[in-house]
Amino acid sequence: MDDIEARLIEMKFYTNMFSSLQRICTSKCISKYSDSDLSVGESVCAERCTEKWVETFKKVQTKLQPGSGAPAGNTAVPAELPKQEQPVKKGWF
Repeated sequence: MDDIEARLIEMKFYTNMFSSLQRICTSKCISKYSDSDLSVGESVCAERCTEKWVETFKKVQTKLQPGSGAPAGNTAVPAELPKQEQPVKKGWF
C-alpha cells in the first residue's frame, strides 16, 4: 500500500468516526431544534458525550495496536487523534 492509499484510508476513517460521533451525541443530547443556539444543558451533554466517545476510541485503538496481545487491526489507523488547540467553547463544540 502506498502513501496515498494509506492517507485515503485514514481520511475515510476520520470522516466515518466524526459522522458516528455527531450522530450519537446529537441524538443523545439535542432534544429540539427550535432555537438557534444550544441550551447550557445540551452544550454540556454534547461536550461530555464527545469526550467520552474520544477516550473510549483511544482505549480501543490502544488495545488493537500490534504488540498488545490483541488481534491487530488496520495499521493505517493512528492510535490517537491529532492534537489541536482548544478554541473558546461556544454552543455545539
